[in-house]
Amino acid sequence: MHTIQRYPSHGHPSHGHPSPGTYEPSRCDPFHDRFGRPLPRGLREQATGLNWQDFLEEFAPRGAIRLGTWTSTRDHQDSVTCRATIALADRIISLQATAAGPIGALTSMLYDLGAPVQIVGLHQYVVDDMVMTFLLCEHDDRQCWAYGTGPTADDANVNALIAGANRLLSSAGRAR
Repeated sequence: MHTIQRYPSHGHPSHGHPSPGTYEPSRCDPFHDRFGRPLPRGLREQATGLNWQDFLEEFAPRGAIRLGTWTSTRDHQDSVTCRATIALADRIISLQATAAGPIGALTSMLYDLGAPVQIVGLHQYVVDDMVMTFLLCEHDDRQCWAYGTGPTADDANVNALIAGANRLLSSAGRAR
């Protein structure tokens, strides 16, 4: 599941009045309230009733895994080499990975850190000049949605993947 849509931040089209029993974004969806676009199904249900700050704290949390620096260099055979400095709790670690794209490279780095993440779904919106990524992440039969933003799709994906790793790491601690 992968969708990318571009929208201006205001002036989104109205779809008329909802019929009884249908989804009303302004009552359920903090992303719609802020940007005029609906959250992906599944995430929308989990975010029902949250204000924007609560949404960010839940789906884009700051956690034990923090990205310090990130560089990505295109290689000569349709791959990228990415370098990152990542803090894991109180350790600072420098990592490098080569993959088909930055999201694959970061997935490899997270695996090396002991925080594996599998991406089950990806949705993106572009609002004005900001890319917003929603990832459905999974590990050990646990799934969670994560949110990240950035000036490019790669930046938004990396930020969402770090948020997903933190959410999965946090839920693993609660499951024990």
